[in-house]
Amino acid sequence: MAYARDPLSVRYDAAARAALIRAIAAGKNRRGVLVWIASSRQELRHPDAGGRSAHERAFTRACYYQVFRVPLNMGEVPDWSLKLTWGDQGSLKPSGPGRLARPVRLRVWRRSQSKVRGARWTDDPRLQSGGIGSGRERF
Repeated sequence: MAYARDPLSVRYDAAARAALIRAIAAGKNRRGVLVWIASSRQELRHPDAGGRSAHERAFTRACYYQVFRVPLNMGEVPDWSLKLTWGDQGSLKPSGPGRLARPVRLRVWRRSQSKVRGARWTDDPRLQSGGIGSGRERF
């Protein structure tokens, strides 16, 4: 299913792809990479509910698009998992006239190497939702 992407996140695709390639290389040593995303001071004064500016949200969307949607669009299962860890308000640094940049650490690992914590729903019928044919349908 095709959907329209916002133009700002499309503009971040190349930067996101480059950062992800670096993060994949660093992931071999169980490390991440640090990148800086610049936003205007005005944007940073009016963040969204999660505390991110429009440029930070666009970069996040571009990263997740590259990791998950691109393989799915090609009919493949995504190979990678991604975690973004944003710096706090105190970590902002000047990046240009009227702009500040916030650091974000990207960690990427193969989905096959993900560690499962806690009970797995596939191993315990009590954790399963009871889909069609389970005898637990509710109508």
